[in-house]
Amino acid sequence: MPRCVAVALAVLVASGVVTAADLKSGPQVGATLPGPFEPLNLNGPDAGDESCLYCRYGNVPVVMVFASKPSEKLAKLVGEVEKAAAAAKAEVGACLVVTDTSAATQTVLKKLADDAKLKATILSVIDPGKLKDYELAKDAEVTVLLYSRRVVRINHAFKSGELTDKAIEAVAADAAKHLAGQ
Repeated sequence: MPRCVAVALAVLVASGVVTAADLKSGPQVGATLPGPFEPLNLNGPDAGDESCLYCRYGNVPVVMVFASKPSEKLAKLVGEVEKAAAAAKAEVGACLVVTDTSAATQTVLKKLADDAKLKATILSVIDPGKLKDYELAKDAEVTVLLYSRRVVRINHAFKSGELTDKAIEAVAADAAKHLAGQ
């Protein structure tokens, strides 16, 4: 029987059927973040400037979301991250880094920041080539890193279409606990 299970798993992997849990994107749990990068911040104190979010947040608990492009589900996730960051009793960090730097994407993200009245979450864009050390998977539409003291505590990665309402709820729950220091 165990041989049958192994064969079935091998067939699933070979056929490309993998779950979000199997997708590895970005530094994994226990890894130290690779270091600074300077995205163009679209809101917050450094809006309009390229400044390092890694440097800004230092050792505090952070929710850092990387995405290939904006979407309605991503906007919903940002709203949940904003709630968790705003509810934190201590200093925390929250940001979205989008790897599509087009003018259209920047317009969408600025509108999201304005419409959602973001105060705790910084939205930014960066060329994906400047994030090579972060090893974001090409097939990951969204990668969420929850870290403190620059060490990854939780990593969520989603392929296209996998950022569902249920997935957003799970990430939001993790973010709320992480930013509350639990």
